[in-house]
Amino acid sequence: MSAARWLFILTGLALAYFVLPPFFFIIHTSLVVDRGIRAGQFTIQHFANIVESLSDVQTLLRNSMIFSVGSAAIALLYGTLLAWLAERTNAPFRAVAYVSAYVSFAIPGIIKVIGWIMLLGPKAGILNAAAVAMAGTRLLDIFSMGGMILVESFLWIPLVFLLMATPFRSMDPSLEEAATVAGSSGWQVFSRVTLPLALPSVLAVLILTFIRSLEAFEIPALIGIPAGIEVLTTKIYLQIRGGLIPRYGEASAYSLILILLVSLGLVPYYKITSKSYRFTTISGKGYRPHRIDLGKWRWVAGALLLVLPFLQFLPIMAIGWSSLLPFAQVPSKAALSLISLNNYRSAFSDAGILRSVANSLTVSVTSAMGAMVITFLAAWLIVRASMRSRWALDQLAMLPLVFPGIVMGIAILKMYLMVPVPVYGTIWIIVLAFIGRYLPYGIRFCHSALLSIHRELEEAATASGASWFQMARHVVVPLVLPALFAGWIYIFLITFRELSIALLLYSPGSQVVAVTIWELWENGHVGELAAFSLVITLGTVLLGTVFLTLAQRHGLQD
Repeated sequence: MSAARWLFILTGLALAYFVLPPFFFIIHTSLVVDRGIRAGQFTIQHFANIVESLSDVQTLLRNSMIFSVGSAAIALLYGTLLAWLAERTNAPFRAVAYVSAYVSFAIPGIIKVIGWIMLLGPKAGILNAAAVAMAGTRLLDIFSMGGMILVESFLWIPLVFLLMATPFRSMDPSLEEAATVAGSSGWQVFSRVTLPLALPSVLAVLILTFIRSLEAFEIPALIGIPAGIEVLTTKIYLQIRGGLIPRYGEASAYSLILILLVSLGLVPYYKITSKSYRFTTISGKGYRPHRIDLGKWRWVAGALLLVLPFLQFLPIMAIGWSSLLPFAQVPSKAALSLISLNNYRSAFSDAGILRSVANSLTVSVTSAMGAMVITFLAAWLIVRASMRSRWALDQLAMLPLVFPGIVMGIAILKMYLMVPVPVYGTIWIIVLAFIGRYLPYGIRFCHSALLSIHRELEEAATASGASWFQMARHVVVPLVLPALFAGWIYIFLITFRELSIALLLYSPGSQVVAVTIWELWENGHVGELAAFSLVITLGTVLLGTVFLTLAQRHGLQD
């Protein structure tokens, strides 16, 4: 048997192990009795319970849709506007907007959410207190559906900005110039030329943001649960952690509903992205983007771009202020007299907190490495192998896209409670969950990189007597190393900040950073939480900056 066929079998088995059992255990758990003398027997009672509480389910679905559509719409509108200003106009502060957008990926979402609660809390929120002092009324009660939507959109605006910048950057401006010469106004050019050309990207980003908001957990948990507003992700979490006895059956039934909604959202996303070639424009080597002169509105546009870093760093400033105080309070002369570094000393003298940092680094480094190795092998087989069934590898690798984080957490939890693999209660169960969850991202990085390498380079190495592993080591890996590194960076950063999966899988001693922050918040240790969060933010931003510098050096900034 050839090396490629052995590689196909081993890679297929690895992908199947990470992808298929979670599906099986979610479906199985939703269709069997949880406990009692009938435990393990077939039942549809979990779904019947959902149907019986139909009004509650309708409220749950309505909340989920309002939250997802509202946050996606706000993020799309403002993120697209910023991308157009940065790429197609002479607005200042473009570089500042880009840097802040990249840096935002390095800051764990739970830290930003807690920062916004410190700013917009109804009683002790810094901005609300300032608004009451000046105008006699609060800016916003964050513990509401409006507050949830607004904060969620703040988290997604940087991603929308970066995703929409690419089509605006690559668009041929000669089409807009032709419309201008023909007598069209600025608005007519934008609505009839620019927007139609960018429409596939706009729709794709809208659907993607909607899906990711549907899967979101931090904001619904930290803001929605105290406000009495449940969405699907928090309903699933509360079925597991909200009582003395976990209700795995109903949690799995709700998980299947969420998987179905995510799957329905991915269908139009793939249809739109698969036909994006119809909207491409062709330009020669002399192509240079044209920037619109905004005239006196230039500085207004620059101020809009500065809102992006403002939205990212304002909650971090609130975290920093709280880290210096013994208890949460608004800035005042009395508060200034209480400033100290006691919270930092307390936080970093705690062995559990320090252990969570080591756990996070171990989990993220290992998860990123495992995902990239598996997806590199799968991508090579998909692109290079002549076996007819290689398409199955791509389907398996992309399947976890329909798994929201909270659902993957339940699936892996049930899997390793039943499968005799000794990882339950250790950090390795989190590593296995992260590898499975982020396989789709690794396969996209590796697949696109391998397509850019001509197979004759590999054939020359093989003709010279090199084995497959020698050819891969000395020819393929060095050529795709920048893409492998970019994929590793992305998975490392996203797993370091992941909360929903880790929150269901951790045990005492296996907490990661996001879980430790969650526990500190739940226990009311706001000062220690703020001190720890600020140091973690500075550390992840430093790591992100180093990674971004390396990526730009290797031509990966896009």
